[in-house]
Amino acid sequence: MAIDSRDEKYYKAWMTHHTVSRRGLLRGFFKAGQQTQARIEHQDIARHAGRPPQAIVESLFLRLCNGCGECVSACPYGIIAMNSGKAELQIEYADCDFCHKCADVCQTGALESQVTPDTGLKPVVGTSCLGRMDNYCRLCVMSCPQQAIAFDSFNQVIVDEVRCNGCGKCKLACYHGHISLAPLN
Repeated sequence: MAIDSRDEKYYKAWMTHHTVSRRGLLRGFFKAGQQTQARIEHQDIARHAGRPPQAIVESLFLRLCNGCGECVSACPYGIIAMNSGKAELQIEYADCDFCHKCADVCQTGALESQVTPDTGLKPVVGTSCLGRMDNYCRLCVMSCPQQAIAFDSFNQVIVDEVRCNGCGKCKLACYHGHISLAPLN
């Protein structure tokens, strides 16, 4: 079948507006990946427990963690435990120094060393905190390597949730027991 000159003009005009260059194709793939990642992060469910520091987003973590316990064995401080078949961080007697050993042994991808370390736990300072009553106790402020805890001019505690990575150093520094760690919802 021969193409007459009218059809050829139409075909060329259509192709110039509808062809995709290699650069455009790659840009489309990257943009689709970014949109998918944004959608996953937006739809992510809130953490109900502290996770090992390199845990991926909670919804994927819950799917990928198979409860093998390799991270529990790898943790040099013994602060990772299994709860309902999932790895959970329990900062009671030692803090997390983000040594990455848990992520190094994870075979399922639930813990990834490329993830910015964050346990998902944030300090909750009790109302009977001595720092709230005077300017003398600032152990939590001094112990925080991220400088995420401060007191304002009225002695009220300010926790910078962006800076805080949930290491637990503030909780262990407060020998009065006025700081607990809770998942950020």
